[in-house]
Amino acid sequence: PTKVIYRPSGYLIAPEGEERIGDVSNVVFVNGAIADDDGRLLIYYASSDTRMHVAESSIDRLVDYCKHTPEDSLTSRGQVEQRIRLIEANRALS
Repeated sequence: PTKVIYRPSGYLIAPEGEERIGDVSNVVFVNGAIADDDGRLLIYYASSDTRMHVAESSIDRLVDYCKHTPEDSLTSRGQVEQRIRLIEANRALS
């Protein structure tokens, strides 16, 4: 890609449970992904330099994550204000 159109904050994959234990603790590395014709997405990743895993999602869900996860404000205060706005917007929907 030559043009960045979305910059979601946070992380897409994070270690959980036993994925946190290994040579390099509490780290995951995405190694690649494969998309099926039906939109299913398989994301291959390694945890703590010890194990390989596969996470399943969909192209639609990944695009939704990119479009609707706000950009990182780069400050703690900005992140708190961002979360408050998200909570208020969600409450307005219910």
